Amino acid sequence: MENEYQEIDLKELIRVVIKKWWIIAIFLVIGTISTYLVTSYCMKPVYQAKTSLFIGKEKGNLGSISLGDLQLNSKLITDYREIAKSRLIADEVISNLDLQMDLKTFRSNLSISTVSDSRLFTVNVSHINPKLATDIANELAKTLVEKVSEIIEVQNIQVIDKALVPTSPIKPNKKLNVAIAGVLSIMLALFVIFLIEYFDNTVKSEEDVEKHLGLTVIGVIPKFEGEER
Repeated sequence: MENEYQEIDLKELIRVVIKKWWIIAIFLVIGTISTYLVTSYCMKPVYQAKTSLFIGKEKGNLGSISLGDLQLNSKLITDYREIAKSRLIADEVISNLDLQMDLKTFRSNLSISTVSDSRLFTVNVSHINPKLATDIANELAKTLVEKVSEIIEVQNIQVIDKALVPTSPIKPNKKLNVAIAGVLSIMLALFVIFLIEYFDNTVKSEEDVEKHLGLTVIGVIPKFEGEER
């Protein structure tokens, strides 16, 4: 019996949603269009420049690479990654390029990623100015090579690919933002529909009379259209 009541309630909810489909349509149109406009005209596009570096044997030492060398280079990647994010490198790059940004802002635009099962790692710089992002990435890679040579006293790191000026932004993602806005709009519309139905205590049909009052309907007065009768 309980399953029967649940089935009736579910059918009722589906009926209400279908009946008030226009609310979902309004929310969906407003949500997606407003999100598209905000993403297109209010959010500044962010570009990312990337340069790749390689850790190998020290220059002048062209002998065979042993397993110990590979393990050492693997650990050096972690060290170099932390050096690249250090204040020493950041201050040097900011000074060389005469950047109008503080250390916190500089680090927030910087990310270092390693390539799995290799001795490569990449320096990624994000900024609303694609040319500036490229200049920072290349200057950081150059400074890193110099500082590593001074600190560790080895020359086993070199730039493989210099950063190129990016032509397309990495964010905001218009399609993703609009899709998320669409889903959230539908969910909000469904919530509004259920809220309206929950607080609606009016009787609209003979089924409501039988359901809420427990009375049997013996007749219905029809509604005539046209002239008054």
